[in-house]
Amino acid sequence: MKTKLVYILTSTPKDIYLEQMYVSMFSAKHYMPDAHIVLLTDMETKKTFTGVREKEIQYADEVIAVDLDPRKFNGQQRSRQLKTSARNLVDGDFLFVDCDTIICKPLNEIDSFDFDIAACEDTHSEFQKNPYKRMCIRHGKLLGWPIENETVYFNSGIIYVKDNERTREFYKRWNENLLAGYSKHVSMDQPSFAKTNYEFDHIVKKLDDVYNCELKHGIRFLKDAKVIHYLCTNKSVCQEEQLFVMNESKVLEGIKEEAEIPDEVVKAILDPFEGLARVTHCFAGNDVQFFTTSLYKEMRMVYGRPVLFKMVNFIPEVLFRVVNKVNTIRKMRKK
Repeated sequence: MKTKLVYILTSTPKDIYLEQMYVSMFSAKHYMPDAHIVLLTDMETKKTFTGVREKEIQYADEVIAVDLDPRKFNGQQRSRQLKTSARNLVDGDFLFVDCDTIICKPLNEIDSFDFDIAACEDTHSEFQKNPYKRMCIRHGKLLGWPIENETVYFNSGIIYVKDNERTREFYKRWNENLLAGYSKHVSMDQPSFAKTNYEFDHIVKKLDDVYNCELKHGIRFLKDAKVIHYLCTNKSVCQEEQLFVMNESKVLEGIKEEAEIPDEVVKAILDPFEGLARVTHCFAGNDVQFFTTSLYKEMRMVYGRPVLFKMVNFIPEVLFRVVNKVNTIRKMRKK
């Protein structure tokens, strides 16, 4: 495969981002042993690649470390600084791959792509049906462009990029838009990616959904998925079984010890369905909108606390008993 795979990492021994990337790189090499993997990182992170952490970058064929001032940018900002600069730091056509992914089929056909830049639709839906549309529009307004007129809003977790002057200009502008967004409290890179696409006359084209199967929203693409994007932020707020094995912090924490990838993760790479929890519940339509509201998140937090959970379940039971008692009394009076 001629197209490079590019991963971006800023990490410390206290987090599990390196472990996520390690698993994703392992899955890439499993299906494409000849793939050239580039690890784009910062100097602060590179310093931590010792011991087990050095073993966890073994699948990277090339490591590019950029000097970014940790006093100026925190870890998240350094990661996004690298992401929006990647085209001007890496030579050759590449597929950018988020760390919270697993590759579950060969990707050799991307060598024949004729796009300049391409990505998948965010949440696998047109923009008007995107469950996060309100947030996206709010970000767009802050960045100062008519986002409400857009029909497509892209997910920046998987991006195919040709190496040419136009794409390098795109990335230069994307980085500028990202930095401008910080002063307006827009820290995510996806809104600035969308604004840059608008400014470049919608240069970004659609990738097939199988290249970025967002597990939370793309179950229909799971059977044919080439890349599973399990989204490390899409975890249940409660300490319980997660939807997908890679959302389980204990699994990633276990990899930290000896850099050994457990059988349950290998099974999920070979067959993504094996990585799903035994008990799941699919929902669609307006339910999707409800499950993305702050109201649901607050309610979920209550149900995640044993004492409050008992109270919430006890109240309906008490009300039922009261209503039942009142109805019994009414019946007795009628007699």
